[in-house]
Amino acid sequence: MTASRSERDESVVVGVFYPPAWYGDRAGFTDAVAALAAIDPTVEVVVETYAEPHELRSARGKPDADQHRDAAPPLTDAQRAAFGRVHVALAIDLPFDVADVAPNLAWVQAVGAGTGQLQSAGLAEHGIRLTTAAGANAVAIAEFALARLLAVWKRFREIDDAQTEHRWEPLYGHQLAGATLGLLGLGAINSAVAARAQAFGVRVVATRRSATPGATAPDVDELYPPGELHTMLARCDAVIAAVPETAETTGLLDAAAFAAMPPGSFFCNVGRGSLVDEAALLDALQRGHLRAAALDVASVEPLPPDHPLWDAPNLYLSPHSAAAPAALFQNLHELFEDNLARYLAGDPLRNEVDMRRGY
Repeated sequence: MTASRSERDESVVVGVFYPPAWYGDRAGFTDAVAALAAIDPTVEVVVETYAEPHELRSARGKPDADQHRDAAPPLTDAQRAAFGRVHVALAIDLPFDVADVAPNLAWVQAVGAGTGQLQSAGLAEHGIRLTTAAGANAVAIAEFALARLLAVWKRFREIDDAQTEHRWEPLYGHQLAGATLGLLGLGAINSAVAARAQAFGVRVVATRRSATPGATAPDVDELYPPGELHTMLARCDAVIAAVPETAETTGLLDAAAFAAMPPGSFFCNVGRGSLVDEAALLDALQRGHLRAAALDVASVEPLPPDHPLWDAPNLYLSPHSAAAPAALFQNLHELFEDNLARYLAGDPLRNEVDMRRGY
């Protein structure tokens, strides 16, 4: 077994590159950084912000990321000095060709679950390992998705409108118990959805890439392989999607997929905007085939002001805000502390990305 860094008594420089203000608690951030340094005497922590505009981050998560090089911000002297020293980085963004400015970089812990923008920095080409923060905000996002479903089925928007108009008119909703909820993807987010949905008396079905005949999963009544997606959709009163962005998932929810869903059903996406053919979704809403939909993500973010989704009937839009940052960053640092201890000991890392598959 390869000796750990601690056994070799080599220093390990850890860079924290996300903006400290994102932690939401300055004292909490200071304590979290100190906890990293306390893991091992060989650890030195460097704090230096590197964060790109959201528009660039979104664009770099797509296959044509290389064409956006000119939009990347130039490195400051302080950023260049920090990248030049680090072996490990906790980051939401990285410069293009990061190995050129960070020749010692061996492992990147992502701030979020999505890592497309980080992969565009050339990690795979230089053998730099990558781990995600999958699960760090799964509970908050699961709560958000179920809240959207409840809001639609209980007609909260219509009830609120009636109050605004001083109109006393009973507006009755639907019972969630007894319905079938389909989960597209069964990672940390939808696993949290499944656990909470069971408490409502819902039948939960799900697709999973690795599903085989007879396979089971906690809190899921039935599993389907990806090839049976439309079969599963046809049984669902509501569908919640939370899948990574890959070549296989891009455009997966197209006109045929929405047509497979029963009339009057509900769709929610809290994963990646590239999953949805937005023209097909718009058509399904305009025709009334879908009762309603909720999107926390879009194919282009920020969504342009003139985009037709803004005015789509019965569409609930939110600007990539299903997360709960106060919980996210505490959970992220707990994960990173554990992974850093594993890294120093030469043990397997949690949430490591398979660079061949991209997730």
